[in-house]
Amino acid sequence: MTKFLSALFFLAALFTIQAQTTIKGTVSNNETDQPLEGASVYVSAINKATATDASGNFQLSGFGKGVYAIQVSFVGFETEVETFEVDDEKELILNIALEPQPFAINEVVVAAAYEKPQQEETFKIDVIPKQQMAKTGGMSVMDIIPKTPGVSAVSTGPLVSRPVIRGLSSNRVLTVVDGIRFETQQWDDEHGIGINELGLDHIEIIKGPSSLLYGPEAMGGIVRFVEEKPAEVGTTQADMEAMAYSNNRGGRAEAGVKSSSEKFNWGVSALGKLLSDYFYDGFDFRVPNTRLLEYGAKGFAGINRSWGNSKLSYTFNQAFYGILDGKDIVKDEDGRIINIDSLEKEKFPFETEAPYHGVIDHRIISKTTILAGASTIKATLGYQNNHRTENEELAGNKKGYTYLDMILKSYTYDVKWLLPEMGHFHTIVGSQGMHKNNANGNKGTTQLIPDADINDIGFFGVSRWEEDYFNLSIGARYDHRNLDTEESTNTTVTQPAISRTYDNLSYSLGAAYEPMEHLVFRTSVATGYRSPNLNELMSNGVKLESQRYEVGNVDFVKETNTEWDGSIAYEGKQISFEGSAFYNAINDYIYITPTGEETNSNLDPEVLVPLYEFQQHDAAIYGGEIMLNLHPNIISWGHLETSLSTLKGKLADEDEYLYQMPPTKWNNDLFITWDHWGKLTEWTFNIGTNTSFEQHQVASNEMETPGYTLVHLGLDTHYRKMEFFLNANNLLDNKYLDHMSRFRSYEIYSPGRNISLGIKMPLL
Repeated sequence: MTKFLSALFFLAALFTIQAQTTIKGTVSNNETDQPLEGASVYVSAINKATATDASGNFQLSGFGKGVYAIQVSFVGFETEVETFEVDDEKELILNIALEPQPFAINEVVVAAAYEKPQQEETFKIDVIPKQQMAKTGGMSVMDIIPKTPGVSAVSTGPLVSRPVIRGLSSNRVLTVVDGIRFETQQWDDEHGIGINELGLDHIEIIKGPSSLLYGPEAMGGIVRFVEEKPAEVGTTQADMEAMAYSNNRGGRAEAGVKSSSEKFNWGVSALGKLLSDYFYDGFDFRVPNTRLLEYGAKGFAGINRSWGNSKLSYTFNQAFYGILDGKDIVKDEDGRIINIDSLEKEKFPFETEAPYHGVIDHRIISKTTILAGASTIKATLGYQNNHRTENEELAGNKKGYTYLDMILKSYTYDVKWLLPEMGHFHTIVGSQGMHKNNANGNKGTTQLIPDADINDIGFFGVSRWEEDYFNLSIGARYDHRNLDTEESTNTTVTQPAISRTYDNLSYSLGAAYEPMEHLVFRTSVATGYRSPNLNELMSNGVKLESQRYEVGNVDFVKETNTEWDGSIAYEGKQISFEGSAFYNAINDYIYITPTGEETNSNLDPEVLVPLYEFQQHDAAIYGGEIMLNLHPNIISWGHLETSLSTLKGKLADEDEYLYQMPPTKWNNDLFITWDHWGKLTEWTFNIGTNTSFEQHQVASNEMETPGYTLVHLGLDTHYRKMEFFLNANNLLDNKYLDHMSRFRSYEIYSPGRNISLGIKMPLL
């Protein structure tokens, strides 16, 4: 290892002393040839950004020999990505013309490891800007992710949720943060995604198996959180954002500062949230203990050189999530739910009281890009420490006692080598690995999963063949996983020591054909896999939140799947359309199902609780999405967006639906814009509906849910450099049961009307 690091530093030093090139150029409107002032120019290989001046000119220095991709973007224009090569030039001129496009339809994506506009990808990647949170009145990032067609969320109240991509969730959907796979205690439904908006630029969502570049547990797709870009060279930038919410009388605030010079960049940011219990039926029914306290901070420092760049970041986050236990659901003689928390003196209680989850996260991430002539090496190293506790009720003590105490430590690496272009081929080879240790702490009185070690290693290769109107991608990957557990010694049930090995070979093949400008046909077939998680293998006891006894199976084998996707997309200036269909065949699908029986609780043998068992069977999920955006030139002040998504999940060879499959969804939004009104400028008004159809395609003993339609309003405007947001969600205060909510079986409705007010402003 010492020799390797020495060679790496020698290589970096060698590149540092080479001649450096300055890039100059102009950004203009390709229809009028007028220069664009304030256009953003970014080169990721050296992690540098700048903006054009009043004449549309820009300049960036410090380029060594190599191949670079430059991203140029401007509001109201289509983002452009151009590749250029630096050899021995002292100065290189790049003049870039942007095409007017009033609405972002061809964003640049990085999830596929190539910096490409969406139009050039062989599979669809949905992009969600961070500012959608404020523009839609979201309290967390999970409020905006389910607005993507084909994406839903399993929720335990409005503040604890996790993504569902085309019917798959939990360990079948991989979360990637700042370039590394994010590991948390994601095996249980009441455990949320555990990510907030701190230091975020945008979110990228890949639907379908994505194991090639990211490894196991990406068989359903990827939710990738992409960090914000550095400050423009030679500047220090600072801003803040704050939101207040009416339904739970809560609020959130975020502030940050970042700075960049020719050779260095740094930044720090902090976030805080305090939210009380939510209401429905006006303010007549408060859903007890659905509150949240969260705070966190992030800092990073990086260097930029002609050989590339390196960046080190640290993130801390702590959150306390209230738990609504199944045992707390009480009904009167008429079958109506009684709010047993009615003795709470405060109407809007904020204090954390048992039962609740406490989650502490530490993340250290190192990202390095080395330019080696015509090739590029990218290395990402990560350390994560996820500490989850669960406090249960104890008479006379508001904080209760520690029921669970779990510590998860993960060490990850990700190395990619982007090989030199060979003809029309662009190839990436690489390796990824992880060591994960789960330990039960000394404070917990029970164990749900045993102490365990997981070791992963994988090798992959992906190649793209690019022509003017046709792109082809093909790749393969090999993965090996070892899982070893220890026999439980501090639990009321038996969990024996086991040792398991899982191997898998994955592949992917995709094609994109553009027969005419802005029209793209895509098709792909890909495979994925995941190993059973500790919960599915080792469960043998009562879950307090659901008040059910769950039993796993140590003999479960790995899950594998093969998914076919096909789509057609047209993205023009006046109309955008996309239609997609998929078929996902899953071998050895693991699911939990009620047995219809009751058994004695391991916590209190005199209490009978429902018995649930994990089972394994082949399954299939199929469906599709349709999206239509209208923005005609004759109506410059508005545009319409509509989308429809549907799917069906069934066990193979059986007339049995899969549990908790998302219902058909139909979303509509009308946007109206105008330049100014008095001293306020850049107005945008939005009115829309979110329709969820009735869900009758349910598993045995699963509750059906009726359909509903929610109305929302949004308004944002600017005063000087400040931006203001006003939103109303569930405007008509409808009472509805969300089929993806874990509260639906208790007949507890989702949140009623919520009005939010926010502000974003620069501090420097």
